[in-house]
Amino acid sequence: MIEFSDININDKPIFDAYLKKLNPNASELTFTNFFMWRNYYNFRYTVIRDLLCIIAVPQETGPFAFIPAGAFLGDALQEAVSRLKEYFASKGWNLEFKRVEEEKLQLFESIVTSSQDIIFDRDSSDYVYSSEDLINLKGKKYDGKRNHINKFKKLYQFEYIPLGQEHLDQCEKIMTKWCAERDCETHRGFYCEKLANTELLKNYGKMGCRGALIKVDGEPEAFTVGEMLNSETAVIHIEKANGNVNGLYTFINQQFCENEWSEALFVNREQDLGIEGLRKAKLSYHPAKMVNKYTVKII
Repeated sequence: MIEFSDININDKPIFDAYLKKLNPNASELTFTNFFMWRNYYNFRYTVIRDLLCIIAVPQETGPFAFIPAGAFLGDALQEAVSRLKEYFASKGWNLEFKRVEEEKLQLFESIVTSSQDIIFDRDSSDYVYSSEDLINLKGKKYDGKRNHINKFKKLYQFEYIPLGQEHLDQCEKIMTKWCAERDCETHRGFYCEKLANTELLKNYGKMGCRGALIKVDGEPEAFTVGEMLNSETAVIHIEKANGNVNGLYTFINQQFCENEWSEALFVNREQDLGIEGLRKAKLSYHPAKMVNKYTVKII
């Protein structure tokens, strides 16, 4: 029977090497994401036939696996799936692969017995934008965004600061305030998001991420963190701001892209989780494309 290991910070080189071979487009498939959310999802990993196999055993939902990462040579994927299925069965679980990108469904063609076992997951699908669009906000469709930024610049004195170790305590204060406004202690989703973001901040120097802090009238009011997901796409892991500061979210989005991601063709701003307000906000930036994701059930 295969054995799984918990994820720790020293596993980053292992994850990076295998995930690079997968050339991911899905926002979840970075070591940063797996590390910062490891306690919430109870992530574990093992290597089967030179494929990195990651599973999740969250409290709220059933266990699931991610698509194995690596170079798919010969029958390695079939063997990995077979051994994962055996492991899941030993626990009384049904094997499901979640967050599978549409382009990678073909890898399961010889494994899945019915098209009914492939289910579109709209709520987990990622919004991907042209970095040029997010930087320049050109055209009538971005009139509202430009107006928000112009109003912000008129109302406030501001400072954009590339995020360094010396700024992390200020980010923690922003997170604490954000959490207090949402009563995180009684809302598990917000509470776990705070814990995940705190994990990233504690290990920021080891993650290879880039970030930014915005000061408004001398006070730290917003911060954001992201990294390159693949050779042409950046992914934004965190974006937190004081919602009472008019236009601040729009401003930090545009400034972060301009200052840190101008070399990327695209920016992945993750999923909307089926939250109506979040979906409306993400659509308002007019995504260039979606990373459609699926659940694949192995019977």
